[in-house]
Amino acid sequence: MAIPKEPRALMINLMYLVLTAMLALNVSAEIINAFFMLDKGIKHTNEIVDLSVKNTVEIMKKTVDEGKPDLKPIAEAAAKVPDKIKPLLDRINQLRVKITDESGGLSSTKEHESKWKGYGYKKIVISPDTKMDGKPMGKKDKDVPTRIFVDQGEGEKLKKLISDTRSELFKVVDELVAELKAKPIKGVKLDDAAIQELKKELVLEEVDDKLWKDAGKKNWSDFVFNQMPVASIYPLLRKFENDAKNAASQVVNYFSSNMGNKVLVYDKFDVFSQSQKPYILLGETYEAEIALGAFSSQAKFSVNVNGANLPVDGAKAKFSSKPSTVGTQKYNATINVVNPLTGETETVKKEFSYEVGVPSCTVSADKMNVFYIGVPNPISVSAAGVSSNDIAVSLSGGGGGTLTGSGNKFSINVTKQTGQNEFCNIVVTNRKTGKKICEFPYRVKKIPDPIVKDQRLKMGGGVGAGDMKAMMAIIPVLENFDFEAKCEITGFDMWFTAPRADPVKVSNQSGRFGPEVLKCVQQAKPGASYQIIDVKGRCPGDTQTRQLNSISFAVR
Repeated sequence: MAIPKEPRALMINLMYLVLTAMLALNVSAEIINAFFMLDKGIKHTNEIVDLSVKNTVEIMKKTVDEGKPDLKPIAEAAAKVPDKIKPLLDRINQLRVKITDESGGLSSTKEHESKWKGYGYKKIVISPDTKMDGKPMGKKDKDVPTRIFVDQGEGEKLKKLISDTRSELFKVVDELVAELKAKPIKGVKLDDAAIQELKKELVLEEVDDKLWKDAGKKNWSDFVFNQMPVASIYPLLRKFENDAKNAASQVVNYFSSNMGNKVLVYDKFDVFSQSQKPYILLGETYEAEIALGAFSSQAKFSVNVNGANLPVDGAKAKFSSKPSTVGTQKYNATINVVNPLTGETETVKKEFSYEVGVPSCTVSADKMNVFYIGVPNPISVSAAGVSSNDIAVSLSGGGGGTLTGSGNKFSINVTKQTGQNEFCNIVVTNRKTGKKICEFPYRVKKIPDPIVKDQRLKMGGGVGAGDMKAMMAIIPVLENFDFEAKCEITGFDMWFTAPRADPVKVSNQSGRFGPEVLKCVQQAKPGASYQIIDVKGRCPGDTQTRQLNSISFAVR
């Protein structure tokens, strides 16, 4: 069973189910009046849907007339949709008139007599009672609906007409799909999955025979209409109208969306609350903006929170509160809005909440969760509910660190490694209160050893004589290290072995090859080998040189 996604349609279905269930208890005057209220509400919804469909079809036609004639097949398909549901709507109206006339007629004031005759009512009873105007005289009569819908078979005919109407709507869609496959329109493609979803979610549902069979009824008509008072038939028939019109709206809106001109009618309203700080600290002031969803420039509305009216500026009203306790705080917002489509005032209510808590904070290293000697270590500091201007950050413990920065961005420079169970601590304090919010420990390490590579960024290995002669230096590379740091080579020894000759050792005082090393390199020929050993280097923050990896070359 497809459940309506549109909130008002869902509400109508649920209200009808509740009121129907109440009949099993007692058909009181209050229940009868509730049926007529429901009928009036659904009728109002139907008028809005009618207007929406009409406007959408007109806009689609206007789009075609004003420069997009290639989209004409889609606009024409949409224009057919209202006619497809008309037989069902006409029959529903005829059935409403029939049960009213046969149950005693329609009550009417004298001034409205001609109006009701225009709807097809033949038996009109003139009464000065304005509350009964337009309502059936035999509103509690159960025999007439049973005779007409069950005994005379009008219910089963209605069931078939509902099914036929669904098929007619599907037929409009399928015919357009076939036409566009035969004559494609550039930029338009009716998605098969979307079409199947449309058919699956169509509000005008196929009757579920399992329900009345499980209930032990002889047919659907017996299940729905048997021994139901005339008053309950009114909203029931109106619901079938609503389903048909909403189904037509679904199809038309689907066509419209494929023209890029879907018409949005602001006939649904909701309340929204927006706050820059939904979580505040005890003692602070909470502020929020109460806004109308789907706001139209033609709509006029007022806002009330917890019984107090708020001034409206543009499309928003501002609500503020200063709570005295921690935890969840709630407030109720009410908006009264004049619907620009109908001129009627509608009321929307909603409850909102926000959280009041005590201070907490987090400190995150921007690159790693340790601090490295010799490079700036950037950190970001934040404390829930505390402005960055009120955050004070300091260092304690080991590491010989210094701190620079402001707001919530800082840089830590450390000078010595921390030992076991020793840390460089980040201390966060609230400037306003002077209270420490939190403290986080970090270890301090030196920059990891770089990898010695040749100028090809390789760790030695086989090399051509030409490439070897072109070599000018060896390079220290910090692999997988996210900080901006540059190490240097301070010296190395090289053993050069020419083919069929004794090894020769030379020394160098940097990573760039000096004269003696270059002299050996220029003698490169197949069979020669070079071993660079005892490589010394220094990285930022080092107080003494490091022993780095060796590297060797074999000339091919």
